[in-house]
Amino acid sequence: MNTHEILKAIDKQITQLQQARALLSDAPVADPAITATTKPSGKRRGRPKGSGAKKLDSIAANPAKKVRATMSAEGKARIAAAQKARWAALKKSTNVAKPAAKKTAVKQSKNTVTPAKKTVVAKRAPAVSLSHQRKKRRNSSPVK
Repeated sequence: MNTHEILKAIDKQITQLQQARALLSDAPVADPAITATTKPSGKRRGRPKGSGAKKLDSIAANPAKKVRATMSAEGKARIAAAQKARWAALKKSTNVAKPAAKKTAVKQSKNTVTPAKKTVVAKRAPAVSLSHQRKKRRNSSPVK
């Protein structure tokens, strides 16, 4: 059998099964040629067709311009003054709570060169052979 004959046999079985189902469910028998080409009816899943195209058309018709908000010099000055007042209040409350002495550190500028630290070289013991170390261990027994 070639594939064409196999497909014909499958189609014949499908039509027989559809007729048997129609008899059992008392529904009309659908034409197999029509049911094979039509899509199943019912609610579709996902985004409806055409919804993306409508959105793109509306965007293309009215391009939105981005306008940056500008702040006047007086507005900037008011914000700066308010922030300085907040910092002052915070500083005042922390100074009252902690009257501890401050350590003042001397700032070094970026251009100053710090003196190089002296490296301490550890002196090593003279090399001793392993056999000498073993003899030393054997001879040094604890006194009882």
